[in-house]
Amino acid sequence: MGTIATQAQNHQLERLPDPASNLKTTLERSWPRIQAVIGNNLSPERLYQLCISTINREPKLAECSVESVLGCFMKCSALGLEPSNVDGLGRAYILPFGNKNLRGQKEATLIVGYKGMIDLARRSGEIKDISARAVYENDEFSYSYGLNEHLNHVPAAKQSKDLTHVYLVAHFKDGGHYINVMTKEQVDQVRNRSKAGTKGPWVSDYEAMAKKTVVRRSFPYLPVSVQAQEAASVDEQTPDYTDVFHPLLEGATTPIIDTLTSTPTTEETPLETEGK
Repeated sequence: MGTIATQAQNHQLERLPDPASNLKTTLERSWPRIQAVIGNNLSPERLYQLCISTINREPKLAECSVESVLGCFMKCSALGLEPSNVDGLGRAYILPFGNKNLRGQKEATLIVGYKGMIDLARRSGEIKDISARAVYENDEFSYSYGLNEHLNHVPAAKQSKDLTHVYLVAHFKDGGHYINVMTKEQVDQVRNRSKAGTKGPWVSDYEAMAKKTVVRRSFPYLPVSVQAQEAASVDEQTPDYTDVFHPLLEGATTPIIDTLTSTPTTEETPLETEGK
């Protein structure tokens, strides 16, 4: 790149708002509406710190719109699931994806993890026990549906690398139970329809995502809460909080352009002290 072009590009970047400041400003302007969505689960300082920490760990989120990043965190807070980008526990992921309707603009997307789905299912108080397991090629495995349901799984002493099935077993407090089995082919059909199927946890944690798939597919047949059903409906989507942000973001639609490598860590950037 020539010197003049480089100088012009640098000058343009200098004029763009600081991503952390953009997040902070949006939080301050929108906080009453945001709090109406998330309740008392998070303070503005904690929400801001979670955003900054996650963007530091997933730098391409800095290229996403502020609304989509905050929307994913708001949904996580409303569901009571902290993003795995922060705690590493596999309950939820926030990842960047392109959006063909926004002319190249990226949007943050919420992916509820296997452990998050299990946590949400248990909160209803109607489920005594719930588990999801993966079956591999050399395992002893058989099942049948009908009036006398049957499921038997004995993992092989030496586990194969080839996953063949995933299944869910739930026991209810009233004494009933529910079983659901999915083949790998069925799981892959779900993966192929997902915009997140070629990146993120589908690549790094396939078994966990396969288990999540059978759990999510089972929700309509389980006594789960409205909150859990909501999580299943927004999974692998960008939560829509248009009514929260748009009246307050006129003139502030610039995306989070730069990564936060120069931004202090979350412990150093509480909302009330940022910019002092």
